Amino acid sequence: MAKAGDVTVFCDPTLKPAMLGLSGLGGFNIYPLCAPGPLMVQQLIRHTRNDVLVTLQTVMDDAVAAGVVAPGTRAGGFSNTLVLAGPQGVAPAGQAGLQPLLNKSLVAVTDNTPAANLDGRAILAANFFAAPNIQGVANTGDAAFMVTTGAADLALVYLTDVLADPRLTVVATLSAPPALTNYAAAVSKAAFSPNAQALINLMNSQAGIARLAAAGVKVSA
Repeated sequence: MAKAGDVTVFCDPTLKPAMLGLSGLGGFNIYPLCAPGPLMVQQLIRHTRNDVLVTLQTVMDDAVAAGVVAPGTRAGGFSNTLVLAGPQGVAPAGQAGLQPLLNKSLVAVTDNTPAANLDGRAILAANFFAAPNIQGVANTGDAAFMVTTGAADLALVYLTDVLADPRLTVVATLSAPPALTNYAAAVSKAAFSPNAQALINLMNSQAGIARLAAAGVKVSA
């Protein structure tokens, strides 16, 4: 149960393990609540109680424009990486070996919807890969689930998804536009916890950076 001083965080679903990894480090617990970024902004507009928002930079732009985060609290420099993941035991594939692997695999990718905010087919095409057998899903969590249950051979997910599940391994790292991989954090304008800003400071501390890196989130100045 949350205590006085604990922090509630609205974050993208793939960032939940990273936020939990920070819990207790600053002397307070962290309770992540996850939803697609645009939905979180709408919830804040409707005055849903929350202390900190962590989401894609582009969604944070919308939050700032809507006036739901406290001025001067925004911090950037948090990044995630898109990868192709497979079950443990599948060897990493080099550039030459990845296309033959895709040719014989069922690949789970996110559909191009506002909720997903990630067009899996377009990402593969931008990396000059074609997957003839694709299964569209709602988000990267569902894509990872497809692999861990044996319903798909590979999945386009974030590095945070892979590091959160020991059943997964990175087969290949893909390039992606910054808008899909760069995140920002800010204190909610109606934050209740006195440690809301402390959490953002923690995310930029040496200990916090190490915890986030272990979860797949890179922090840069």
